[in-house]
Amino acid sequence: MEHYDVCVIGAGYGGATVAALLAKSGRRVALIDKTPVAGGKVQTVDRKGYRFEMFGAVGIPAHDSRFHELVEELDIGDQVEFLIPEGDAASVRYKTPAGEWRVMYSPLRQTGAPKEMEDLRRVFDATDEDLDAMAKLYATALSLTDDEIAALDDVGMLEWMKPFGLPSGLESQICMNLNTLFVVAVDRLAASEAILAMRQQVLGGAGRYSVGGYARLAEACANYVVKQGGVFLSRQRVKRIVVDGGRVVGVETDRGELRADAIVSNAGIQPTVLALAGAEHFPSDYVDRVTALEPSWAIAGYRYVLDERIFDAALIPIFSDQSWLDEARYQDMARGVWPDVPLIAVDVPSEFDPSLSPVPGHQIANCQVFCSPDPRSTQWKEAIERADEILNELWPDLEDHIIRKEPYGPRAISSLSRDSVLPGCGGEAVGLAQVVGQVGSMKPDPRTPLPGLYLVGCDAGGRGAGTHQAVDSGFNVAAMVDADLG
Repeated sequence: MEHYDVCVIGAGYGGATVAALLAKSGRRVALIDKTPVAGGKVQTVDRKGYRFEMFGAVGIPAHDSRFHELVEELDIGDQVEFLIPEGDAASVRYKTPAGEWRVMYSPLRQTGAPKEMEDLRRVFDATDEDLDAMAKLYATALSLTDDEIAALDDVGMLEWMKPFGLPSGLESQICMNLNTLFVVAVDRLAASEAILAMRQQVLGGAGRYSVGGYARLAEACANYVVKQGGVFLSRQRVKRIVVDGGRVVGVETDRGELRADAIVSNAGIQPTVLALAGAEHFPSDYVDRVTALEPSWAIAGYRYVLDERIFDAALIPIFSDQSWLDEARYQDMARGVWPDVPLIAVDVPSEFDPSLSPVPGHQIANCQVFCSPDPRSTQWKEAIERADEILNELWPDLEDHIIRKEPYGPRAISSLSRDSVLPGCGGEAVGLAQVVGQVGSMKPDPRTPLPGLYLVGCDAGGRGAGTHQAVDSGFNVAAMVDADLG
């Protein structure tokens, strides 16, 4: 029976990061994943030579990110090359209250240049007073100290925004962006998390990608583990975490058992505690807390391969004033009451890296909308059908250029990442919802009450939006495990 210092369950960005950093510190690491490649939900796959992500991802911040720190720490810059598009790489589609579609092209790192201000006036009918209000909001967000941001853990972002008096169009643009980053209701999103991401976006821009696909760094981390004497066991499912004498001692996979001094799980706190380890090994109040934790929403959509360039930018948000979601609007959708335009985000990987397509000029895109995280729900089907109507309204010749159109929903996302162990959970886009009551001091501790068992990823140990939060967690948990092992 093989013995390792650390077994890491799941090779999403949290698991891949912690595994590589522990390997660098001299630990013998086994990184295990149920899918063929590293990257979790954002893993890059090959379909007849076309490479694209299984799930859209937002690279924020684009510059000076934890991703950059990880590449530098592991000295793998020769394997991971970041791509950040120049020029107007975003193309906003906004439907006015009168029903008119307006288009705004903008850079992924905005500077407040005169052209950008004029575009906001033209698209959102913003006045000078409106722009002043927006500038005050951003100036306030940028001026807050770390302690002042932490004090906003218990304040909803919409509540924090209201005193600035933004007009509906500019409010919609900001709320749309926050929905896309965190996949939760804006009124319940913790202002501390939202402001941190807004600051990162202003200072570092958006749209970081990698040559070869968004998951390239996760793949390089898995390779790094192997080069340091560990193993990356793909296509292996962890059936249970082995507990003996009141502490974890290893994992049982569908191919055998591995022993380890520490287990780090990137499989999600609820599947880890309630299924893999077993609730009987934890205090009852801890189990109750874990059971009550709320997931983010899911993202569903279509993956496209097109025979020519149809979408005109790398990132395309599509929305109206009705599109952004607070809790009431999300519940309306659950009852079948939909906005005139479902909030849509189109990522176009081939605009970042044309080499993802084996045929020059062909385009790869991912259209995404929000829905319930329940793998058994069928809401996602209506969501993507409604998105389809809008896409065909905006690009009438889209259907004529489709080589491949691949739908996906929360069940597909769950198969790539966390298993569904509670009703309504499993297909969540991010992990635990970054809402009031689940961030800061209320966020789960990476150290579980079961000795030797740790959590990593978007459920514990990190801050930020999406995969950036996962990598942040990987750094923090690696230091924690290394110190505990001595």
